[in-house]
Amino acid sequence: MDRKEIYLKTAFCCIACDGEIAPEEVEKIKELPQFKEMDLQQLLSGYLTQLRSEGNRFLKRYLDEVKTAALTEEEECELVSIAIQTIEVDKSIEYNEVAFFKKIRKRLKASDEKLLTAIPENPAVIDQIYPEDYLLPDITDEDDLSLWDEAFNGIDIL
Repeated sequence: MDRKEIYLKTAFCCIACDGEIAPEEVEKIKELPQFKEMDLQQLLSGYLTQLRSEGNRFLKRYLDEVKTAALTEEEECELVSIAIQTIEVDKSIEYNEVAFFKKIRKRLKASDEKLLTAIPENPAVIDQIYPEDYLLPDITDEDDLSLWDEAFNGIDIL
């Protein structure tokens, strides 16, 4: 999997992990310069089909791909920035979105200090979460994906 595809899959997993895909989340993905020359409709539709059929196994496989990806520190920072931007764009931060991000973070090699520089400050969500909160340990087990056992059949990309 190439770097841009792992970035796109990151954005998709972050918007889908709460069981709902908001229109502004899809619009954010379309606006990001990293995805300008990609067939987003085809790729996102393919991810959605896989997510619906595999559920949290799709998310687990993605996390394994992040862990084995040969990303530089700068590429890890870009991945973090994309993840946070897509999580925060709808201005509603759900626990399972943050918990999923923390599972991504555990698979990255860059230091917290370095990754913190990649988390954009968003005044619209500062009353819900501070940038450094994304890097705090989570209360769930690192490999436990039971939070995402819900069916993903009801979500759609608008």
